[in-house]
Amino acid sequence: MESANKKRKWNTRRSLAAGVIALVASAISLGCGRYAIAPYDVLRAICDLFTGSDTVSDTMRHVVCFVRVPRIFGALLCGAGLAAAGAGFQAVFANPLATPDTLGVGNAASFGAVAAILMGAGRTGIQSSALFCGLFSVCLVYLFAGTGGENRTLRLVLSGMIIGSFFSSMVSFAKYVADPQDELPSITYWLLGSLKNMSWPLLLSGAGWILAGIVILLLFRWKLDALMLSEEEVKSFGISVHGFRFMTVAASSAITAAVVSMCGQIGWIGLLIPHFCRMIYGGSNKDVIPSSIVYGALFLLITDTASRCITASEIPAAILTSLIGAPLFFKFCLLKMEGFADEVRGKRRFNWLQKTSVVIKYKYGE
Repeated sequence: MESANKKRKWNTRRSLAAGVIALVASAISLGCGRYAIAPYDVLRAICDLFTGSDTVSDTMRHVVCFVRVPRIFGALLCGAGLAAAGAGFQAVFANPLATPDTLGVGNAASFGAVAAILMGAGRTGIQSSALFCGLFSVCLVYLFAGTGGENRTLRLVLSGMIIGSFFSSMVSFAKYVADPQDELPSITYWLLGSLKNMSWPLLLSGAGWILAGIVILLLFRWKLDALMLSEEEVKSFGISVHGFRFMTVAASSAITAAVVSMCGQIGWIGLLIPHFCRMIYGGSNKDVIPSSIVYGALFLLITDTASRCITASEIPAAILTSLIGAPLFFKFCLLKMEGFADEVRGKRRFNWLQKTSVVIKYKYGE
């Protein structure tokens, strides 16, 4: 009991430290970019917005308050949402390789955005279309998977793969018929995933879905561990398996659809961050989901800040998340394989010692 309390305290301290680092990184990110701004000028620009004074130029005030501040909030919110959604999907499907796009939500939302771009819709129309198609894909997945019978989880995953492949092919077809001079560059850049176009209206329109999904996952994270058991054992705890699974999938899918509608597809966060948190905090979802929210927000914030600072022209954030996430995930897999091999060697050594002691007792007595 004492060791469990000590571990809980250490986990809380780690999460608080990561949160403090995220706040410091946010403050630093306000002054970083092609248009570098000193920390004192950043503070004056924010104060001018509320006091109405003119201590800094209009350009500096606009860059700080209407470009970088919403972008930083967007990076924190999208990173936290993707990491929480990834942890939720991995818990529901009992699969450590599950991602926020397991049910094809990302591909469906991308098709909605691409279709809106082809029809000449504005930013609001693109976001609304992406969000609608992402949520509609979840309804299709549950419709194809059915409502009863055995292997429901497997049918959900297979239905998600089918729906995702269908919408992915529709995106490819839309790119094929798009105008190569006007529409195709916009579609390609949007699909790469970037926070470059983040603004206050765009952020506020998608923040509600992301926050609602995160709150649901946080409130019911205690029950997610029960989904690792069989359905009969879960029902013995008084938990409705299908209803709870649907609620978790709906919350995670809403987060994914909202993120894709705001900034396109940004990969690896929903896969990498939950694995990282499990290595530090253990396998319980009551610790994994809150820590994934904090570390996911920090990861995307640092990645997005680097994407607009390391080169003269901005690199889409999704490219950097892939460049960073792939080798890190490979390293995590190696560490887990080494730990598993050590565990197997330890068991073999224990079995060998146990057999040797039995032979000695049999031959020579006590």
